[in-house]
Amino acid sequence: MDALSVDNLCVTVSGRHLLENITFSVKQGRVVAIIGPNGAGKTTLVRAILGLIPYQQGSVLIYGLPAGDGELSSRVGYVPQKLEFDRSFPLTVSELLHFTVPPAFSFPFHKRKHEDEHIVRLLEIVGAQDLKDRNIGGLSGGELQRVMIAKAIVNDPGILFLDEPSSGVDIEGQERFHDLVMRLNKEHDLTVILISHDLNVVYRFADDVLCLNRKLVCSGKPAETLTDEVIKSIYGEMMGGYIHSCHDHD
Repeated sequence: MDALSVDNLCVTVSGRHLLENITFSVKQGRVVAIIGPNGAGKTTLVRAILGLIPYQQGSVLIYGLPAGDGELSSRVGYVPQKLEFDRSFPLTVSELLHFTVPPAFSFPFHKRKHEDEHIVRLLEIVGAQDLKDRNIGGLSGGELQRVMIAKAIVNDPGILFLDEPSSGVDIEGQERFHDLVMRLNKEHDLTVILISHDLNVVYRFADDVLCLNRKLVCSGKPAETLTDEVIKSIYGEMMGGYIHSCHDHD
């Protein structure tokens, strides 16, 4: 069974076609990058897959279940592009994760102990154990991203959606973040759906790439799919030479 199957997906808002006839599938354990220019519908696609916005045509199945099925809540993780919150609100990293711990860890009389152990394990996995008692409003961009990954995998999901997760994070923080995601992919067989504008990231980490511009322009392995012609058709002439700099890193 595919981890994700999208068939003939169409999203229209106020008469404007944001996505048209999108069809693709993703095997378990794959890392799939979604690329495309601004306004191509990348975030719209992810949000439609997750059932956060309606679609007018087509179908979405995650592990054979339709988007919005209650059983999927423990199998899907999501880190949005931007997290809007009041940075002055007195909430620690530990408290944030306690609010997210699933009912399966809520044992009678020992609930707090089991939650604490689960949270410590999550923070160790993402390399953020030193942030446990920090206020979320005081975290750097890179620190907050690691905490958001911990929050997204609190249910031990099988598939993780990341919407430009390293946006606003410095180069060193981006490297650490992508290394973390790839380690989760390899060690936990985690399927990753990643929106990215960075073609170097796509070449380094993705097994497959979806080139989107309202329609699915092309898909396949990055090295075979991202030709000069494809890059130019997606991003315009000014991006035509960028593909060579990506190959230089192979």
